Amino acid sequence: MHGAETKYITDEFEITMRSGTSTANSIVRMLRSGEPVTVIEEDLASQYSLVETAGGKQGYVLSRFLMDIPAARQRLEQLEASYAQQQTRVAEQSSRITELNQALERENNDNQALKTTLRASEQELAQVREAAQDTLNILEQNKRLQTVVEQLREEKAQLTDANAELSDSTRLDWFVRGGAVSLIAFIVGIVVTRIRWRKQDSWGSY
Repeated sequence: MHGAETKYITDEFEITMRSGTSTANSIVRMLRSGEPVTVIEEDLASQYSLVETAGGKQGYVLSRFLMDIPAARQRLEQLEASYAQQQTRVAEQSSRITELNQALERENNDNQALKTTLRASEQELAQVREAAQDTLNILEQNKRLQTVVEQLREEKAQLTDANAELSDSTRLDWFVRGGAVSLIAFIVGIVVTRIRWRKQDSWGSY
């Protein structure tokens, strides 16, 4: 007895599976072309093989009607089925590639839009920085102006004080001058009076 192996009914015609190893034995069933069977043992003398169908039915068939590969028709069907599957996969892959290309195009458009937005943002940022620098310059100028104003206020206060002192000095000077004039007038009056008295006295002596 040999190890069990799978073989296929030749694709030329249907063959008989018999209960024994000769045509005298009864036909158990007819086997279709390309139908797989499991070879249980092979009788070289009679050239029959004991086989078992997929349904578990056992019987003998002529060994020359068994092939190591499926029938051509069956292989063709398998190839056609495989080809159809490949075509389906190719169509799916093509559809997927189309979707990926569309997604890539959208990404490129989004990237372009982002680049445009980025450039605009950079320009706005540059403007903001320029405005901020101008603001800083203005603040610095304001600080300098405030310093100048403070200095001018101090100078004004000093001038005001000096002016007040000068006014007080002027008033004192005029007061002194006025007093001096009054004193001189007083002295002159006295002198004049005495002179008059003297003249009167001189006239009275004559």
